[in-house]
Amino acid sequence: MTRHVPRHRLARPGWFGRGRTRALLSAGLLLGTGAVATSAYWTDAAVAPGVTVRSGELHIDLEDNQQTRPETITDWPDLNLTGMADGDIRVALMKVSNNSIGDATLSYGLEAAATNPLGAALRVTVRQGGSINAGACVGGSLVGGTGVPLNGFDEVVSAHLGPGQSHDLCIQVRLPSPSGVPANATSAVTFTFPARQEQ
Repeated sequence: MTRHVPRHRLARPGWFGRGRTRALLSAGLLLGTGAVATSAYWTDAAVAPGVTVRSGELHIDLEDNQQTRPETITDWPDLNLTGMADGDIRVALMKVSNNSIGDATLSYGLEAAATNPLGAALRVTVRQGGSINAGACVGGSLVGGTGVPLNGFDEVVSAHLGPGQSHDLCIQVRLPSPSGVPANATSAVTFTFPARQEQ
């Protein structure tokens, strides 16, 4: 008599067992994941070369490379205006340097202010690259006009001063004759060199 074995208990060949079924299911999952990944949109990009950004620090120096900020010279003995009388001329040289950190080209100007009637009477002449000869500024390039009012002077000196470069400015101050200024008059005279980065 033949023994009856229930159908669901029949043995299956080993090559088609549960391990193989799991492998096929796993492969199916991998294929599904791959199909999702390859459905992204195409992208493209272009690069424009030649644009560089550099950080730096702007610093304009007067006279002795003081490297302080803001830089103020409280005693400028080369330009001593004390005791000026009608017809007197005083001259001095001022070195302006670009000691910025990094590749910072700057432009700078010169502003002047003077108080009281004495300050209103003073006249100034500025020459970039000028020198002193016979007690007056000569040569170089004239900045502004000749013998213009010192109070309110506001001119661009240079549009381009590269890192490490410097300019010598010859500054001449004159009290005209007659000035109409009484003896013992006083004035507070200030020269300011505003600068800004150009590149």
